[in-house]
This record gives sequence, structure tokens and C-alpha cells, in this order.
Amino acid sequence: MSGDGREKLSPKQYNKMIEELDIENIELKTSSIFEAKTTLVQLLRVEESLLEIRKNVSREIRAIKLKYLSHNEKSSLLGSFKLQKTKISSKRRSEHDKCENEIGPYRNILYIIDDYLKQIEDVKKYIDSIEDQ
Repeated sequence: MSGDGREKLSPKQYNKMIEELDIENIELKTSSIFEAKTTLVQLLRVEESLLEIRKNVSREIRAIKLKYLSHNEKSSLLGSFKLQKTKISSKRRSEHDKCENEIGPYRNILYIIDDYLKQIEDVKKYIDSIEDQ
């Protein structure tokens, strides 16, 4: 569980949530103002869902970083008990690598979401320009 009581979801689960939005199959109809507005409403709903997923993925990343931060604090305490400095440095590097490996798939999800959000923003601008004509 995450710190806020939510169950931790895997990157695959987040990816599945994004796939279920069926973004790739949204028809961008803009031949009339009515169709353009309908498309816009559909895009706004998808955008809202993506932003919620993005917020949750960011929360997962923070939780992972906090987990590894607390590990590093423990190793810092051990360092005060005369462990060799190189051993501590190596341990921290190893912990950092583990953290990055765990966070990486979540970052990929953020990249996917950000790409979709940019595309949605571009289409929204295009629809706005149609409405202004």
C-alpha cells in the first residue's frame, strides 16, 4: 500500500489503464462545429483521466524514492559505526541503481501520458481555431 492507503499499482497496470482509454481509436471529427465540440468533450474526458493516472504514477515514484531514501539514511547511520567509506559509497550507489531501476518503468508511463497530453492539447488548439473561423 502507498502512504495514502491506496494499493500500489505496477507500471503494467497503469499501462493497461491507459490502453483502456482507447486513445488511439478516437475519431477526430471536425467537419461541423457540433462534431468538433463532441470530439472536444471526448478529448477533455480522456485528458482528465490521463491527468489522474499521471498524478497517481507521480505518487508511486515519490513513494519509491522515499523508500530508498530511508534505506540510505540507515546506511548513513551504519557509517558512523566505522564502516569503510568506500563500502558505504558502494552501498549508496547500489541503492541508487535499484531505485532508478524501480522508477524507470513508471517514468516511461509518465512519458507516454505526457505525449498523449501534448497531442490532446494540439487537437484542442486546432478545434478552437475551427470554432473561431
